[in-house]
Amino acid sequence: MTAGLSDINESYAGFEMFSLGVNEGEKELRRRDRRTILTTWAMMQHDPTIAAALNLHVTAALGGHESRGDVVFMTPASNISSKSGRNSERLRKLVEQEAKYLIPILNQIAFPMARYGFAYGDSFARVYGQKNYGVIQVMCNEYTEAPLIQAYEQGGRTVGYHVLEKDGCEQRRITKLTTTQMVRMKMPRYTPVPQFRIGQHMHQSMLSENDINKLPIIPSESGGSILYDAEEPWANVQLILQALNSQQVADSVKQGFLTIDVAGMPPQQRNKYQKGLTKMLQKHKDNVKAALSGGDTIWSQAWHVLPVWGDKQVLNALGDLNQRGAPLNTEALMINVRRMCGALGMDLALLGWAEQLAGGLGDGAAFHTSAQIGQKSIHIRTALTPTLNDIVNLHFGYKYGYMFKPHEIPWKFEFYSDISAATTEALTNKQRRSETMAVSNQALATLKDLQLDRDSNYMQLTKVAGYDDEDAELLANALEKSINEEKKRLNQQAGGFGGDDDNNPDMDTDASLLDDPQDGEDEE
Repeated sequence: MTAGLSDINESYAGFEMFSLGVNEGEKELRRRDRRTILTTWAMMQHDPTIAAALNLHVTAALGGHESRGDVVFMTPASNISSKSGRNSERLRKLVEQEAKYLIPILNQIAFPMARYGFAYGDSFARVYGQKNYGVIQVMCNEYTEAPLIQAYEQGGRTVGYHVLEKDGCEQRRITKLTTTQMVRMKMPRYTPVPQFRIGQHMHQSMLSENDINKLPIIPSESGGSILYDAEEPWANVQLILQALNSQQVADSVKQGFLTIDVAGMPPQQRNKYQKGLTKMLQKHKDNVKAALSGGDTIWSQAWHVLPVWGDKQVLNALGDLNQRGAPLNTEALMINVRRMCGALGMDLALLGWAEQLAGGLGDGAAFHTSAQIGQKSIHIRTALTPTLNDIVNLHFGYKYGYMFKPHEIPWKFEFYSDISAATTEALTNKQRRSETMAVSNQALATLKDLQLDRDSNYMQLTKVAGYDDEDAELLANALEKSINEEKKRLNQQAGGFGGDDDNNPDMDTDASLLDDPQDGEDEE
């Protein structure tokens, strides 16, 4: 018997309420409301570097046909393609027929659905259907953006939606939609986002109930976005960029300071001289401004006359007190940009920073070999495929009056993504396996031609080729059987060639040479 929950000392339960969880007072783990979180992610999407990373990730996951541009292909599932029977044949024809109609609709929303879902963690699409006809249109645009929709869940299952809309008088109102009117793409919640949870205050006990149908229906939490991990470096990048831009603007403002010795001037002459000097400097500024505007000033030369009496009115320039002596340092900016791109899972050279190019990354090599890109591609496909299944299932429900359970779905979705990282790795692995199989078969053919005994073949396969004992034994038996069948076939051909054996003594001799020496002696 093994220990169970009843054997745990109850005194631990009294202290675990103070030791479990995390310190929510820390800055990085401080709770935020849903609106603040989604507003931050919406602002981050306007950054050119982040926008390029989102588009490249979605392109890597979905791919696209080089001529038609299709990214999603609907084909009969393997469970009906490999089976024979009247029902399987009917389902195959049905799926092929409906795929021709549904593929154009699905390809229109595949990229925006994946793009919204990858950025916000959730994306939604409004489905319009008609009885006996099927799905007419699927809408995925600014009206179905994630910040406007609150999904409700029961034990992790989506049961309905509240959508924010505006009427003709710009009054906000909530539209309630069911799972037959709207579908949801939910990215995996592999990074929890600290946030205020309304359901946590209303329903504290969620895990104690065993019946999922008795669980409360609560608002779905925000999460699953790739932008969450990049929030802190992105904020640093924006701050440093503002500082650099401000300093550049400040450096571009040129100022000059002049000193005039007016000790020997009468008061009236002094005032008149200062006014004339101010007017001259203002005229010089206007001439420079006119020249920059492309006026006639650029083609002429301006002369400014300063009267001087002795050495009293000589102008002494002190220079620009704000002139920078050292160039601006961008190292802090690049460190935060690299951290942000690391959180996004994309190489810096692929996002517009061409000067960071290193070692063949510019030709897209990292786009194919990056483990992070391949990982994110799998997550996007895993989240998008159930959403497409829901749309097709609704189509069958509208048109034929019945829907399929998840394990009974007679279709499957394939992505034309030879340009993606995941598919490239899969094709490379298949190619290497095929090459290994070809070399292995060639080695087995060589062993067959040598016609060694079973023990010799077994030794070659285990000691030299490195096969496991079980695999080597299977191949050795197959080789022995193949060699014996080849010998038997050659004996039959040699014995039946030329007619009667009595009239062909030479043929008997040749046939004996094809057998084993020991067998030849026995026959002789």
